[in-house]
Amino acid sequence: MSAAPREAGSTTDPTTTVCRAGGIERALELVLAGLARDEDELLGDLAEGRAEVASAQGERAARRWWLAQALRAAPSLAWHELVHRPAMLLLGLAGFVLWVWMVSLAYAPSDEQAYDFAHPVIPSVSRVIRDTVVVGTGNLLAAAIVGAAVAALARRVRLVPALVPAALMALISSRHAFYIAYRPGTCTISNNGSLKECSLELGAWSRDVVVPVLWQLPTMMILLPLATALGGLAVIAWSRRRQAKSSVRPPAEPGPA
Repeated sequence: MSAAPREAGSTTDPTTTVCRAGGIERALELVLAGLARDEDELLGDLAEGRAEVASAQGERAARRWWLAQALRAAPSLAWHELVHRPAMLLLGLAGFVLWVWMVSLAYAPSDEQAYDFAHPVIPSVSRVIRDTVVVGTGNLLAAAIVGAAVAALARRVRLVPALVPAALMALISSRHAFYIAYRPGTCTISNNGSLKECSLELGAWSRDVVVPVLWQLPTMMILLPLATALGGLAVIAWSRRRQAKSSVRPPAEPGPA
């Protein structure tokens, strides 16, 4: 991983492993810290390797080298932990179940729809949009809470269990919208004027929806996993700050003899 082996006895502060790091580097540093069992060693290797490349080829080349190494390491670290540590997979599955339960308890818009052909009652477009925003925001908050919860329960590689519910959320979001309001549907009348049959097409592709919901599918495929990962990264950032503060705490002064 590093450009050269680390010298024995060298230490690197995990909070300053990337010199003059930008936002992308800081985000990737948090991701790697949440995927590696020994973040000090991994980030230390990257920092020393970047310094060596910078002294030989310049800072721009060093930045490209660091990004390439980080992007290459992240998937392999995550896959290794998921395969060799089943507890991380089980914790992630538990987080997904927790998210489903939280969503089921969240705000549910009252149903004003009456599927009566003679006097149909249809919710207004403004109300449907408002309820869609409320329900979507609730789903995202629940995802962030789940990501933070599973990351806090994992002692190491805190981000790995959060990847499991994130992937499952993206999977179900590719097929089902999180909130749909339908019109009364289509009804047919018999020859004597009585109601014969009514049909309602269900699903995200239905022509009977009040407001189109297809935009929810790609949107939530991205936002739900992102909210879950951000919840986990928030716990990782808090944990690293706490460790940094404890490492620089001055030793207690000896008491009087």
